[in-house]
Amino acid sequence: MSTENIASPKPISSRDLAWTEWSDIPRFATRYQHLTRAVLGEEYRVGVAIEELPPGKQSAVAHYHIFEEEHIYMLDGAATLRLGAETHVMKAGDYVCFPAGQKAGHCLINAGDAPCRYVVVGERNPNEVSVHTDTNKVAVRALGRRAIFDLASARGYWEGEDTGLPPGERPQSDAERYVPEAPARPKPPIASGTLPWEEQIVAGTAFGGRAKHLTSAAVGKDYHVGMLIESPAPGKRLAPLHYHMGEEEHALILDGEVTLLLGEERYLMRAGDYACFPRGQKIGHSFLNSGTGPCSYLMIGERNPADVCVYPHSNKLAVSALRSRDDIFDMSATRGYWDGETE
Repeated sequence: MSTENIASPKPISSRDLAWTEWSDIPRFATRYQHLTRAVLGEEYRVGVAIEELPPGKQSAVAHYHIFEEEHIYMLDGAATLRLGAETHVMKAGDYVCFPAGQKAGHCLINAGDAPCRYVVVGERNPNEVSVHTDTNKVAVRALGRRAIFDLASARGYWEGEDTGLPPGERPQSDAERYVPEAPARPKPPIASGTLPWEEQIVAGTAFGGRAKHLTSAAVGKDYHVGMLIESPAPGKRLAPLHYHMGEEEHALILDGEVTLLLGEERYLMRAGDYACFPRGQKIGHSFLNSGTGPCSYLMIGERNPADVCVYPHSNKLAVSALRSRDDIFDMSATRGYWDGETE
């Protein structure tokens, strides 16, 4: 769906959203606010939700994803993260990333006596395959909601086929060729409070503040979606007005007073407010610390090596695919396709 001529979605407040209850069976129960769906409907690539896990409940069956990357950032309370064979207690400010294909089941369990709340961020892939590690099952999304299979019921690739072999002979089975994989070494959670701030000061300008790149700190440079905590200085911004042609972005305010600059519009945002910026929507955005003290927000963005980022106020664009430091160009310096060609 083209987003070029659609009005940019306005920010919303999580305080105004109703909770959706999920409780199919007694042990598993959460309630959630799907922020992205509330703004964009079903037209999104990365989903952002706030979940609340009651005492004594588990968030989901232990599972991992083959194609989708997931992230959790704890807002308040505490929960125990099961991650493969390990457990970790997560509290406010803690963050964990589950890279796509990391073969370690994960889920949250609230063993305390009070609810806990956290942000869940996940990619959306129509061809996702997820593995339920406690029960040795696999779900294949492309085949429909009921396409959950027993991994113990594996069959050989040629089993049941007319192979043309003489009667009584069979091809070598997949099990006979199988080489066991090394156990997964999952990426553990980190405490955002212990990460150093990266100062971003541009002296004499309207830009300045600091940031922490949670995902890079947790898993290195190999990730699909990046999550940062950004904190512009009072009266400052961290980025010029911009939009992305290939990357979807999201922001959730954690504290302080922030003004969203969205094209010519201005929106005052506080803790719990959320905004999203679909890829290809040609309306610049930037966040200003409009208060007198600190502010912070989660900035969540896809990572697309072919992205083009446009800065409308300065009429520039950055071309990520060039993989160089000289990838920002003056958009007024256009040339014709055949200009300069001699043959």
